[in-house]
Amino acid sequence: MTAPTADPAGSKDVGALKIPGFRDIAVKEYGEWLASNVSDETLKAAFQQASDVTLSDGFDLDHIYKDRNPDFFVGKGIKPGIARSFVENIREWVENMKKAVPVVETV
Repeated sequence: MTAPTADPAGSKDVGALKIPGFRDIAVKEYGEWLASNVSDETLKAAFQQASDVTLSDGFDLDHIYKDRNPDFFVGKGIKPGIARSFVENIREWVENMKKAVPVVETV
């Protein structure tokens, strides 16, 4: 299995997202959020497939966000547009999640 490859152009200013909760649940919820933004059932299923690929290969959203490599998903059979959306919308989802559930930092 091939790991996502870092994209040097997208790697600057990329730090940990500090996603609250369990990493696997975050991947599932992210896929559900993407699917909720489309009406077509085929597209919804494709976002679910991208989530499944992420988890089956042992990755989490931080990995995908840092690597920014939609070709990883395309190589796994995910349509290019779905792959780009899956890779490119993570920060927006995290920001929305943090607004809904503020993260409490401990020192």
